[in-house]
Amino acid sequence: MFRFVRRLPLPLVAVFISIIVAPGATHAHVTGCRTDPLVTLTNLTQITLNEQIGDASTDVTGINYVLHVPKGVRVLTVIYYGAVPARLQTLTTVSDEPPGVYDDYTTVYTATSPVTVTAYLSTDVLFGTYASGYNGQALHSHMQFL
Repeated sequence: MFRFVRRLPLPLVAVFISIIVAPGATHAHVTGCRTDPLVTLTNLTQITLNEQIGDASTDVTGINYVLHVPKGVRVLTVIYYGAVPARLQTLTTVSDEPPGVYDDYTTVYTATSPVTVTAYLSTDVLFGTYASGYNGQALHSHMQFL
């Protein structure tokens, strides 16, 4: 029986072994983290404020939400989902919009820069919008129901 054996050059073998044997010597790939606060309003609209952050949740130092809602509408409940602890997230509600109009300004703060951020604003009726930018920027999302 004939067997074909190919020999790899020694430097290539050394590189291959170093990748397999010493994975801790390289930096881990960060896939990002996500937050998903769910805000229920007195007009029974549910708003979800999602952020896709291009960094580890342990590097996030704070998230500030400023949610503008229709006049006379207030927050009933806020439930914080996602990898970033609730204690690092603050929500300010401003009741100054006409009926059916919602605006969100989300600012994500991280220990390192630059970090990409996409902020989503959606409701329980599956309508949504988003804004993209970087940490430290107030990302504005706007929704209007007709």
